Amino acid sequence: MRPQFLLKWVAMAVLGVGLTLGQGIAQTLGNLFQMVGGMDTVKKLGGEFLQSAAKDPRLSGVLGKADTSTMAPKLSDQLCSMLGGGCKAPLTDEQIAAGSSKLDADQTKALGDNFSSSLSSVTSNPLLKEGVSKAIAPKLGGIVGALL
Repeated sequence: MRPQFLLKWVAMAVLGVGLTLGQGIAQTLGNLFQMVGGMDTVKKLGGEFLQSAAKDPRLSGVLGKADTSTMAPKLSDQLCSMLGGGCKAPLTDEQIAAGSSKLDADQTKALGDNFSSSLSSVTSNPLLKEGVSKAIAPKLGGIVGALL
């Protein structure tokens, strides 16, 4: 067995176990924030997502006049917090819930499409993409709505 294949297999197994274990045990093995590549990658993900979403015609009514450069640091901190990076989340669950009312179902889907595309640009690992998506995607519309 090639060492590179074995390393990938072990990494995927650790991620799979980490996603299914309780939070305390998963933190011992590592968290999604570390697995995705830390703050630099989270900032890249957030920035690419906002740029992509701002250019999406389905979101022009929501993000057309938004200053994504001021939204990006808050989004990065929110993502960092949700992925277990230890950052202080700028938004509460209540603010996220209220933010979700600012978007309709089509806009929420468009955000999800843009997030998925941006996530693919920072990692090709399918298990990592699934873990990050499960952690972020359900609240994505509310996050963006609250940041507007």
